[in-house]
Amino acid sequence: MSASERNIHFGLLGASLALAVWVFGAEWRSAEPATHSDARSQVTDERSPLSIIPPGSAFVLSVDLRALARSPLGASLAERLGRSASAGKLVKSCGEGLLTRLDRLALAVPSANLGAQEHPEDFGIVASGRFSAAEITRCASTAISARGGEAIQTKLGSFDSVRDRKASGEIAAKDGLVVVSGGSYFRELLDSAESARGAGERGARDAGHTELRRALGQGPLLATWLLGEGWFERVAGDETNARLSPLNALKTVGARLDVGEKAELVVLLECADSQGATSISSLLGELRSSLDALPLDPALGGIARRIAISQTGARLKLELELNQAELSPVLDALLGP
Repeated sequence: MSASERNIHFGLLGASLALAVWVFGAEWRSAEPATHSDARSQVTDERSPLSIIPPGSAFVLSVDLRALARSPLGASLAERLGRSASAGKLVKSCGEGLLTRLDRLALAVPSANLGAQEHPEDFGIVASGRFSAAEITRCASTAISARGGEAIQTKLGSFDSVRDRKASGEIAAKDGLVVVSGGSYFRELLDSAESARGAGERGARDAGHTELRRALGQGPLLATWLLGEGWFERVAGDETNARLSPLNALKTVGARLDVGEKAELVVLLECADSQGATSISSLLGELRSSLDALPLDPALGGIARRIAISQTGARLKLELELNQAELSPVLDALLGP
């Protein structure tokens, strides 16, 4: 496997884990595999990780790591993502052999009405690839011991499970499939994986995510977010201002990233009605016209002005195309220089 292929695995996995940390505002603790093994791996299950995510999720991200690794712009994207803090930590702890055999990954936040009472570890990551259960459990046990924890191994159905007696979170693996989660969602994911055994390839099992993914089209990286009732009040922290904001009309968000000769990003914003979509479109237009007044890098300002916005009824579509040179300042802004 080439250096660029290794980097795309490290980078995208690290970015997915970083996203989980950002969503919950808490450090992901006992989910990291942490050592290298040369054990021969097998793939015994061809189901996609996405098909295992239970219905009712608020946020779902799916990544086809092998497809990204084959793309012309993948080397540049992977190299930059591979230098992120999360990716570097994974590379240092896991080694190259195990991570480069990850093929597909899905990340989910379980509840479309996630509130303050939910626990930050209630999210899930499912990954498939060319590895064995023994490799995963050895890595997890080593990682837990290295940080002073106490690794506990158990058998859960057809999965081998490892958890830290002193912390939350758990990892379960079988040949070709690994599940990482915490709280009650961990068992829900395992039940889904067991009941789907032999069902073959499937897509998203939630109607809302399926519809949004269909509208986005095929791509190696797809993200869908069902915002739920009262989402903006929770974000804004002020019920009055939230009701007056055009963003209150936003119901779902979807994004697709294609990486070929260029990086092509498509974002869909589904609103409650066409009037709400028009209001958000006007807000985006106002933001674009005021870019000169913002302390923004000139390159980023030029890129922002090129975002194409179109409206069809209650749906807004944002499109942006970036070449390799333009991708660098965007990643610097997102991940740090």
